[in-house]
Amino acid sequence: MDATKRLVDMGVMPFRRKSSGGALKPHFSLTFRCEGRLRTFGVDTTRMGRSKDEGHHFLITHAHSDHYGSSAMLSENAIASDKTAVALELRHNKYFKGTTFKVGDTIDVEGVKIKTFSTHHSIGSTAFLFENDLGVRILVTGDIKDCKDLPDCDLLITEATYGHPEDPSCIFEDDFEAFNFAVSQARVGFGAYSFGKAQRAVSLIRMAGFDGPIEMEKNSLMLTKHLLGDEAGELLKLGEHDGRMCITSPWSLNRLPYDMKKYVLTGQKYYEHQTICISDHLDFNGLREMVYSMDPDYTLVYHPEQGNSQQFSRFLNKNGKQSCTISDITGAINEDIL
Repeated sequence: MDATKRLVDMGVMPFRRKSSGGALKPHFSLTFRCEGRLRTFGVDTTRMGRSKDEGHHFLITHAHSDHYGSSAMLSENAIASDKTAVALELRHNKYFKGTTFKVGDTIDVEGVKIKTFSTHHSIGSTAFLFENDLGVRILVTGDIKDCKDLPDCDLLITEATYGHPEDPSCIFEDDFEAFNFAVSQARVGFGAYSFGKAQRAVSLIRMAGFDGPIEMEKNSLMLTKHLLGDEAGELLKLGEHDGRMCITSPWSLNRLPYDMKKYVLTGQKYYEHQTICISDHLDFNGLREMVYSMDPDYTLVYHPEQGNSQQFSRFLNKNGKQSCTISDITGAINEDIL
């Protein structure tokens, strides 16, 4: 069955917008009926435009740039957690104009009750659960590190960053033993992206028992102070202390002293320096078990656009779980079908 028709049968009309030049906008939007009215939500997509946002709400799952919150945050119809809004404002030097909430809250968006859940991906990352007039429970996850708090649903809309069942790099476990050993070194520098991974690194360093100053490059330092607060302990700029414990971007590790042990915190293997597997995503096994556990009637994989998302969707279909990707969505359908 055509993927779009299958979703419409569930009372959900997915569609993709185009730019003035004809290129597809990021990710997608969906329309459904709730309380007898048509509602439209963008999922990690860009805003419509100053004069076109009316009636169109924008779910921002988290503040990483490949989920396009820097555009959607400019709309009064944007919806994001309070931590995500702060991260977006700090990262892009723009004011968040939409609605915020604390992860775990239930919010009301023009009669649509939306329950929110942590995905443990980055600080403030949120999954959204809502229901249409057919009683179909729709869960939008964004990126996921741990699905333990996510509810069952009928339509699962999820990522599959590491969704390739036959790619060895998509199967991994966090190596906390190696991380704790690295923390015990006399002088150590960790390469971590400024939003998400750097804050996780600080939390793990504190959990490993290190209570001294942590030196960080300025963007990581700013974000970590605002997002972790007192939990972060003492944080300083790089070069302000003895260099015992440092966090900088993966591509800036060579700027640290030559005699310092250097590691990149990542699930990837293509970096110059030694890596320690500390990922902010579920691997293939985790994604598979999530779908099997939730047992949705249908799974829509929306991130990434191509590649592993398609591989994961094919795997699900071969194993009795109906699925498609946003690349399978075929144009607009008249709204009166819903």
